[in-house]
Amino acid sequence: MNIKLKYFSWIRVKLKKSHDLIEFDQTISFKELKINLISKDPVFQEIFEDKSVKYFLNLTEIYDENQKLNNGDILALLPPVTGG
Repeated sequence: MNIKLKYFSWIRVKLKKSHDLIEFDQTISFKELKINLISKDPVFQEIFEDKSVKYFLNLTEIYDENQKLNNGDILALLPPVTGG
């Protein structure tokens, strides 16, 4: 199972990349994905602790951490954006 992660704004800067392709052996929840990412890179701890960051699964905002992720899903991590 493959999930594409897309990073925006300061998250992209901190991770020094715009996306990742993550592979799992089985279906996982958004909560399980968060735990997995934090174990691989401590920057994700900061990202997931920031309550202003929004998460979108296939262009729909995630409100439930138990949301199941499926093969081919795209998960966007989107902090608030400012500019003018």
